[in-house]
This record gives sequence, structure tokens and C-alpha cells, in this order.
Amino acid sequence: MYMYRLHSTEFSKAMKYINTVILPVGSTEVHGPHCALGTDNLIPEELARRLNEVFDREVMVAPTIPYGHSWGLSEFPGTINIDSDVFGRYVTAVGTEFLREGFRHIVLMNGHGGNIPVLAGVTERLADLGAKCLTFNWWTDYREAIGQVAPGIGHAGEDETSLLLAIDESLADVKLAGDHRIDMPGNVKFKGSFRLAYPQAMSGSGSQASATKGETLYNILVKTMADEIRRLWTY
Repeated sequence: MYMYRLHSTEFSKAMKYINTVILPVGSTEVHGPHCALGTDNLIPEELARRLNEVFDREVMVAPTIPYGHSWGLSEFPGTINIDSDVFGRYVTAVGTEFLREGFRHIVLMNGHGGNIPVLAGVTERLADLGAKCLTFNWWTDYREAIGQVAPGIGHAGEDETSLLLAIDESLADVKLAGDHRIDMPGNVKFKGSFRLAYPQAMSGSGSQASATKGETLYNILVKTMADEIRRLWTY
């Protein structure tokens, strides 16, 4: 059930039997020369859409938070970077409002790596307020399974590009994709470090992506995520 498609009377009726909200959280940022700037929103939205089909009237899908913390890639055109403190306070405020409305289970469907540490703090604050939170960072949570299908994992790599293609093949142009391995350690940061580590704002093997691989990945991810949501309900 999609929150923004309901009028107030429908929403009030739904809240009598729904206590779980799925909130896609992403970013608007560069994804190599070949993937849409909204990649980190489009993939969690698609995951939420498919989970909505699985659960039908048991979950509410909330509108996406489309901007995230993307300090490193802010040097590239098309990246909108939100300060981590501002971003954290905003997501916490949104989650607090869901609690006020009556949702007790909050599922954060994250699509962006730069959001991970901030969202960890958000869920702690929401838990203190009474929420039961579940955060999905699909590319890290299920990396082993993903690698069996799309071994060229990375930022705008084979996995992300394939998931985009499975949504709409106009969202990624594989002919523009490259292959890149990051040689710089992740714990090194300085101004310009991301442009040095990601010269084309990508990593992995985007050129090996396909819509077929993306569909396989969605099937794997949605099944596992659905099981984890059901487990959340038991706590």
C-alpha cells in the first residue's frame, strides 16, 4: 500500500491493521558515466514495490527521501550532498512522525553507502522512542549472494547497473560503462581523494551488467528481505 496514493480517510482505515512502514532512503549522485543520478533511489523504490506486492495490505510504503550524505562524490557533477548532521536529524524527524501516526515497525530501505553510519544513529534514536527498526543496505547485507550472480560488484558496477536495467533499460547505458578497481584504502580521506579513487565515479564491472542478472538479483533480495521483515514482527 502506497501512503501518498491514499486520501486521509483511507489512511486512517489502513492504520487499524498496518503497523509497518517501508521508507526508501537514497541519494542523488553521480554513478559513473552510464547510470542514472537517481540510482540510489530507484533501486530501493523497486525493492519496496516488490515487497509491497509480497505483503499486499500488511505494509505501508512511504515516499522516498531522495537526498543523502555524499561528501566524497560531491566533486562530480550531479551530486547533491547533504551534511551528515542535517541528514540524520531529518530522517529522525520523519521516523518520529511515523511513530506518532502509529507505526511501530520502521523499515529503512537504504540505497546509498554514505548513509550507512548516519542511519545507524537514526535507528538508535528511534528505538529509544519505541520503534522496532530494520535497516537494509542491500549491497553489503547480501554481498555473497549478489557476487554469485554479478561478481563485478561496485559503485555503478555490475550489480547496481543490472538492477537498474531490470527496472528500465533506459536508466543505464552499458556501452558507456567501464571496469575499475579501487587501489586506495577506504580509511584514507583528503580533499580530492574520491576523485583519485574513483576517476570515473564508479568501481566494479558495469560493462558486464544485464537486465537478466538484475531480475535474478531482485528475486534473491526480495525473498530474503521479506523473511527478515517477518522476523521483525516476532520481536
